[in-house]
Amino acid sequence: MLELAILGALKEKPMHGYELKKRLTFMLGHLWKISFGSLYPALKRLESKQAIERAYTVKEKTRNRYVYRITPEGERLFQELLTRVESNSDITDSDRFSLRLVFFRYLDPEARIRLLERRRNYLLEKLNEMVSWGKNREKEADSYRVGLFRHRQELMRSDIDWLNNLIERERSMLSGESRGADLTEEGKGGENLVSGDDLMGDFRPMQA
Repeated sequence: MLELAILGALKEKPMHGYELKKRLTFMLGHLWKISFGSLYPALKRLESKQAIERAYTVKEKTRNRYVYRITPEGERLFQELLTRVESNSDITDSDRFSLRLVFFRYLDPEARIRLLERRRNYLLEKLNEMVSWGKNREKEADSYRVGLFRHRQELMRSDIDWLNNLIERERSMLSGESRGADLTEEGKGGENLVSGDDLMGDFRPMQA
């Protein structure tokens, strides 16, 4: 998943390793800690795949730093990594799914809706399991256990509501684009279509 993050960051602009680490920490610090021990091996792997290249060097203090940029092969690999779901953990693991959300703007609306619906369906299934399990423990005397159990359900319901809102917005955008295309073909406008760039304006990491 680090390779996906690196490619996504380099889509914004070329960066050297130290700058890239700062950018990834800013983007993903709520998901995991980025270390140089994991970053530089990942850069070497991507370079060997010809997904990134050393564009030029910059001198900082007493050393030269290689500035990396994404290549056409890297663009292809980025899209592949972003859309490919190899295992259930790509949907069920909160951090892995949240990483995809960070780069959702680079997916088409249909792909975004599919991934959002899969995550929502998983959470709905887990919530139903928790509710059923809770009915069998109605006589639980420990107030801390009961409170923790209810708190987990509240977090899951909050995530489901948030996903429902995102799905609804995506569908509205998709519908607006379709109407706009029809109007444009008829010479009636279509210039004020909603952009997907602000879709993740209220982005937050998954809790459940």
